[in-house]
Amino acid sequence: MKVLITGSNGFIGKNLVSHLQEEDNVEIITYDVKDNFSKIEDNIDDIDFIFHLAGVNRPQSVEEFYHGNSDLTKKIVDLIKNKNIPLLITSSIQATKDNDYGKSKKIAEDYIIDNLKEYYIFRLHNVFGKWCRPNYNSVVATFCYNISHDLEIKVNDPNTELSLIYIDDIIEEFIRVMKGSKPEEINDKYCYINPRYNVTLGYITSKLYEFKDSMNSIYVPNTGNDFIKKLYSTYISYVDVNKTVTTATKNVDERGAFIELMRTYENGQFSVSFSKPGIIRGNHYHHTKLERFIVIKGKAKISFSSVIDDNDNYSFIVDDNEIKIVTIPVGYTHNIENIGDDEMILAIWCNELFDKEKPDTYYKKVREKK
Repeated sequence: MKVLITGSNGFIGKNLVSHLQEEDNVEIITYDVKDNFSKIEDNIDDIDFIFHLAGVNRPQSVEEFYHGNSDLTKKIVDLIKNKNIPLLITSSIQATKDNDYGKSKKIAEDYIIDNLKEYYIFRLHNVFGKWCRPNYNSVVATFCYNISHDLEIKVNDPNTELSLIYIDDIIEEFIRVMKGSKPEEINDKYCYINPRYNVTLGYITSKLYEFKDSMNSIYVPNTGNDFIKKLYSTYISYVDVNKTVTTATKNVDERGAFIELMRTYENGQFSVSFSKPGIIRGNHYHHTKLERFIVIKGKAKISFSSVIDDNDNYSFIVDDNEIKIVTIPVGYTHNIENIGDDEMILAIWCNELFDKEKPDTYYKKVREKK
């Protein structure tokens, strides 16, 4: 399959090209502002699908709106109107507005509707995601870049609400349509992307500053929310790569070492310990603190016994030949012993953050299982 992508060097174009390069049997012809229109004319007979993403939204003059958004579309439509080539165009929800940008988009839409049989006009809301040019026409890209680079941002009204769509959701839908599926949302002749996230500027900025603070610690933001997950990925894409490395504290003693890897307010914390042969760690219990042990290197015996029943005792032998997850119930004192000949590495998850004022950790030696 051979596809033509206009505006291939733009925000959406770069992402689409990257995704299509991962597809089997897709050949890409790109067209951007630096190219001559003859590049399209020379290849058009071999094209199976057109993504018309080229457009102008920050022109030097009003005329550029119409030249970049309307005139180019007309030229492409005139070239293919007697051919069986589907065209997908990125328009805007601004097409219903009484401004030059919206009018130029509407002219392009109407010309497509009047002259083509198979077309997909996507009226896009505000798009966010990686590779969007900051300090141009995207508030999310601008805020991500400026905050991550210690630059000032300006929020006139934190209660201003934006309707946002995510770049990967757009690309996924575009590729679905290219492969023959119907758009998920069609209203009259226009297509729309889902999901849409209605959020305020104040909410966005508060989360971005939270992301920034997390870069210098082992705390990880809560990304269980679909929008926050995507916003966090977007923010990190603007961070200076030299600042993406954070040092964790390695606590070393005669037993080996212990490192806290990540902390989350919602889902506890993750750690890793290194133990020398013969070392026993633990011999304590918790009332609320829950732990999971995973031996990822070496061999260990994990033992626990009830603090209220002398006959309730367990031992498990685990090693790195078959990775097992051992959940330590509350109310059971427990320990782990390195019974191998080499260093043992243990991954640990705990359901709460360690609080030195309320550690919920009580010493009690584990009884051996009889």
